[in-house]
Amino acid sequence: MPKLRHILFERGFLAYPFPIQVSGKDSVVLENLQTLSGVINFRCTKEIFEIMPNLKKLGVSYDYDRRTKWSSYEFDNFIYLHQLETLKCLFTVTDYTTAPPSDIALALAFPPSLKKLTLTGGNIPWEKMTVVGSLPNLEVLKLKERAFEGSLWEPKEGEFTKLKFLFIELNSLEHWKVDREHFPQLQHLCLSYCFSLEVIPSEIGEIGTLETFELYECLDSAVKSAMLIQEEQQSLGNYGLRVRVLSENEYSNSYMKSTSVRKVHENP
Repeated sequence: MPKLRHILFERGFLAYPFPIQVSGKDSVVLENLQTLSGVINFRCTKEIFEIMPNLKKLGVSYDYDRRTKWSSYEFDNFIYLHQLETLKCLFTVTDYTTAPPSDIALALAFPPSLKKLTLTGGNIPWEKMTVVGSLPNLEVLKLKERAFEGSLWEPKEGEFTKLKFLFIELNSLEHWKVDREHFPQLQHLCLSYCFSLEVIPSEIGEIGTLETFELYECLDSAVKSAMLIQEEQQSLGNYGLRVRVLSENEYSNSYMKSTSVRKVHENP
């Protein structure tokens, strides 16, 4: 099927090693393939990605058990997808008797072409965020269900230069050290189920491009500090920033289609 453009599974497995030849013919190259999604435990070898060199959208998920090492999936080979613009990665733990390994961050590498990135699960330390922040064309970043974990996140200068949309959900973040230089083009920020973050850094209000700041199921103290940020900006003549505390219905309509968070009573 040389003209095939899109392959979408609900939960699909691709055999490994992937057949690179068919009936003794030359190597198969799916030059027209643009989308591959719903693939489970996809082995990201360089040889496989050379078969689909023009892939623009990739959606993969990985199940961890005690026999698995994240590094065995070779995530660092994402860099060989030179046309990739959208990537979704879901990491889940199927064996709760053993803690998941901490080598996801060591194995991750992304191509500079990436514009949209969604990471779910993984418990990656915040200090490893540089691998994401350094992406030169990243515009949308969604961090779901403890994608990154730890009490402190301090972005570095020169990161997230084109980021416009940031969604952070369900983590143990307590201190977020940020200034307007870290997110120079951010327009939309949403924090969801951030139960450990007591205060929103006031520097968030100094991001001149920020238009919408939404919160859902966050601490009352965090909501109060966000409202104070809005009031302070308005006192300075900045009426472009809108802080919203979302209702359940508003959150469902805006985010539940794109988020995998479980209800609070199911995931305390």
